[in-house]
Amino acid sequence: MLRAFEPSDRPRRVLAIDGGGIRGALAVGLASRLEVVLRAKLGRPDLVLSDYFDLIGGTSTGAIVAAGLALGRDTASLRELYLRLGPRVFRRGMPRIPLIQPRFDPKRLEQVIREELGSATLETAAWKTAFAAVAKRVDTGSTWIWTNCPRSKYWAGSPTSATHADPSRRTIPNKDYPLAAIVQASAAAPFYFDMVRMEVVEGDPGVFFDGAVTPHNNPSLLLAQTALAPAYGFAWSAGADKLMIVSIGTGAPRPVRPAWARTPRHLAVWTALHALTSMSYDSSQLAISMLQWLGTSPQPWTINREVGTLAGANPGPPLWTYLRYDAPLEAAWLAQHLDDPPAAAQLPRLARLDDDTQVPALFAIGRRVGERLILPEHFADIFDPAPQAAALASA
Repeated sequence: MLRAFEPSDRPRRVLAIDGGGIRGALAVGLASRLEVVLRAKLGRPDLVLSDYFDLIGGTSTGAIVAAGLALGRDTASLRELYLRLGPRVFRRGMPRIPLIQPRFDPKRLEQVIREELGSATLETAAWKTAFAAVAKRVDTGSTWIWTNCPRSKYWAGSPTSATHADPSRRTIPNKDYPLAAIVQASAAAPFYFDMVRMEVVEGDPGVFFDGAVTPHNNPSLLLAQTALAPAYGFAWSAGADKLMIVSIGTGAPRPVRPAWARTPRHLAVWTALHALTSMSYDSSQLAISMLQWLGTSPQPWTINREVGTLAGANPGPPLWTYLRYDAPLEAAWLAQHLDDPPAAAQLPRLARLDDDTQVPALFAIGRRVGERLILPEHFADIFDPAPQAAALASA
């Protein structure tokens, strides 16, 4: 059994990684700095993030990163993955019909993920720590979170299948879901890729889309719930010295006021599109707000000019220690945090979900911002892995 699932009241550590297409390279840059800091703090030059975190989860591109990290890979290998993945997945091929076909051939994404993850299932993958991925089940309008926790409710199938009106109905156990299909489903961005079909009940597939179209493109709040709510099987303990949640972003900029907003007349479709495309940002801000309001943070993130960071506004004892690391692709923010920020003219390309030529620059921005934001003192000694756990992880 993984140490993450061993019964214990010891402090636990969660790493959550946002969605954001090819901007996952920026998250990998931030994670690479996190890796360096933890290696130095713990005196383990070979440490990988699965040695430190008890649960690593993500949405969309974050699920790709999270799967690699939870399988014990280092951030250097994930940087190489994005350098390989981008040109293959986002390469323009045969012309595709707008609004009828996705922008890119979904078979390319499927092929890359299967090459990386093979045919393993949630149960058989060579996990080094707990893993979670978020997707949208389109046909039922529900958010799904898959984990490799053997105590989760549907790990061995539906406990109510036997009492269902149709006795032949068999729910597919969570443990049997192919890991590659789960990650592809989480990353299947609308308009960019196609939906992913997976059998949920024998002979009856569910239809899944990108987890970014749920409220959990920033999955940190959902992962906090997953860690604490007994229904998910983890049932860890809350408290500032019991649960640490580290959230890594992919540089999503604040939505810009559109030109049509300054005119009294415009097409209603533009209003609707702007509202829909800004929902992911709104949901992320909500997650950050709730985690800082209900927890404590050694480096609180500014939410907006009205509420600031919500530091000191806790309605009760903090439920966790929370850390948010990101590099918003906004000229003013980057100028404040980098000595040599990218040119303003480059920011629109960096912010795109599908410009694979920006992978080296995105990684570099994440790494450089991480050097400013990610500090050893953020990681209290109480959260250090026990020596015996570190020895087991390196065995």
